[in-house]
Amino acid sequence: MSSADVTEICSDLVQIRSENPPGYTDEVIAYIREFCDDIGLKTRTVTRGRRHNLLSAEPKGKLLLCGHVDVVPARDEGWIHPPYAGLIEGGFVHGRGSTDMKGGCAALLVALRNTIDTEGDPGVDVAFVADEEGKGEFGMEQLVGEGILKPCDAIIAEPTPPASPIIGEKGVLRTRVTFSGESGHASLHPVIGNSAIVQACRYLHFCQRLHEREWPIESEVADAIRVTGKALESLTGLSASDADRVLSRIMYNPGFIEGGERMNVVAQHCDLSLDMRIPWGCRVDEVIPLMKAAAPDAAITVLESSEPSFSRPGNLTKLLCEGIGSVLQTQAEPGVSQAGSDARYLRILGAEVVMYGPGDLNLLHSVNERVPVSMLENCQQVYEYVLNRVSEI
Repeated sequence: MSSADVTEICSDLVQIRSENPPGYTDEVIAYIREFCDDIGLKTRTVTRGRRHNLLSAEPKGKLLLCGHVDVVPARDEGWIHPPYAGLIEGGFVHGRGSTDMKGGCAALLVALRNTIDTEGDPGVDVAFVADEEGKGEFGMEQLVGEGILKPCDAIIAEPTPPASPIIGEKGVLRTRVTFSGESGHASLHPVIGNSAIVQACRYLHFCQRLHEREWPIESEVADAIRVTGKALESLTGLSASDADRVLSRIMYNPGFIEGGERMNVVAQHCDLSLDMRIPWGCRVDEVIPLMKAAAPDAAITVLESSEPSFSRPGNLTKLLCEGIGSVLQTQAEPGVSQAGSDARYLRILGAEVVMYGPGDLNLLHSVNERVPVSMLENCQQVYEYVLNRVSEI
């Protein structure tokens, strides 16, 4: 294991199943702990049942190398190759988690091994955690919240655009909006009756109006949005205007709508579950009153929330950009993400947290997920560039 290249390590990790749910990470953490033992890195596990996290045994608090090891589930249907085979073919490692984010974890591990072999221990910490793809009940959120893991400058190996390390992410607001109606005979509706389902559907018009609203954004964040907008255009085919909307507006998704008693009865009850992504310049406590005002008779339950986060570019961002430029021979500029990650829990206390890792962003959580071998190798070299210059952070 200790002599395997980054492609082989990624393949091994993909083959160790760690779907969330149920979120069992004991086997994949055991593999990573054995790797760390082989290279002389002392670690400890923090566990709850079969949900395992791996942390440095003697943290130095200088730089944290971080990744999550749980993955979203995959069914066999539609996959060209079995999702957990970890097949290496055609210049890719195929399988669930190869992009999100076992490929990044593999690149961190091999970079750390190579640095120790050539330069000695760089004095950095590691955290390979559970439950990023779930509710966060026993992963980074709890580790930081309970003081088990102290926030410090960190690289999180989430997949990013190749020349754009990520220094910020939008906030998250997940709610359940419960509507109450008045039952009646279906033959009289909509002339008579007050359907809770119709109320929920009308509420989506408010969500669209909220999406259209613009928010004041600081110039430094606006610059990062511009960089990411260009990357999204290139990588996903979004138009410039659509990319800007994704990054600068409130995005909303009605994930579930559940209600009604019978087809021939006007619905008395309906639950609408909403996932909203909150842009910079806006706060969760601004959005909730707007939601309540749009449906004063509905009950709104907040299921999860986090504010937008942003790390002002410092020495770590500068060093990562230099490393990307050295390896890829292109200018690197920091950007932001429309999605959430474990970075928010580390940023909350002021740490400079930068996400940078390998992966095809079009294949996140998708059928036929795969990671290019070239990206694995390039990211490994970028990490080595940083690890050889930790004293500059």
